[in-house]
Amino acid sequence: MDAEGGKRPVTIREVAERAGVSISTVSHALSGRRPISAATKARVREAAAELGYDPNPNARSLRTGRSGLVGLILRPRYAVAGTPDRAETFNRLVGSIATEMLRHKTGLIHVPDLHDPAVASVPMDGCIVAHPYGGDTALAELLGRGLPVVTVEEDPEQPDLPWAVRLDYPPVVEALLDHLYEQGARDVLLLSGTEDNAWNRRPRETYLAWCKRRTLPPRTALLSEGLTPGDVPELVQPLLSGPDRPDAIVVATSDFAPLIADAAAAQGLRVPDDLLLAALTDSEHARTSTPPITAMDLTHEALAERAVDLMLARLSGAETPDGPAFLTPELRLRESTRRGG
Repeated sequence: MDAEGGKRPVTIREVAERAGVSISTVSHALSGRRPISAATKARVREAAAELGYDPNPNARSLRTGRSGLVGLILRPRYAVAGTPDRAETFNRLVGSIATEMLRHKTGLIHVPDLHDPAVASVPMDGCIVAHPYGGDTALAELLGRGLPVVTVEEDPEQPDLPWAVRLDYPPVVEALLDHLYEQGARDVLLLSGTEDNAWNRRPRETYLAWCKRRTLPPRTALLSEGLTPGDVPELVQPLLSGPDRPDAIVVATSDFAPLIADAAAAQGLRVPDDLLLAALTDSEHARTSTPPITAMDLTHEALAERAVDLMLARLSGAETPDGPAFLTPELRLRESTRRGG
């Protein structure tokens, strides 16, 4: 029961459990986005009917007039972890989306948990899902409801969903790796984050392909985005000791990069003379480090502008695009990867 004594909304997860299928199968069966067998489709619809599942709780609002609100779901669980300055990347994105919506006189509502009954039926004309996970359950829920959705970055398991703006990582990551190679790096360690999204997947895929092309042995490890500043040096120091230490490190999270530089200095290693160092996001941590750290800027302002344009186009009845829109991150080369002046 909800706070007003009514029945709480049934979720797509409950329909999937009743029908004995995956959440994505329910989404595809109800939305018609992918071919599903007639028997499975019938089982899903029967389960939805038995549970009273409404795939679009906003239907009344959309029939009688739009709410004037667009939802925003920020998927990375560590997006707001730690102190505010650690969330610079996501502050840029959320702030830019809010500003763009304001420019277009459209309201924006942040949805913290789609499965929370308190927000499950929030009136939204559409929803922007930022940095979804592979096989994202929140995205599947929204698609199952038939709600207009735009994603910032793709669900890695559904890379071709057309209403999306994606970052074209491979050429930028390759350019960074080629730069490290030109600076003499032959043993490059990639420290990826642990969240299963495109930002972690695509650079890792590009790195592995680059190592194969260069006939270099790949070296990868994971650093959770939720680590505290005290955790990072303890985990990184063993990687920096001994004769097999890397001569370059590419770390996903930019606020970890200065901590790695400090850990290297504690072992007598100088950046960039003994260790080249780069990050796959840019922030004040990278820009103000000594030396400043090479980083990949995810251009969140441009992502926000394009995502809002796509959402407003979709709500106005525009034709479905042939595929996702692509933007290119910007590589900021700084002193941490430049040797010899």
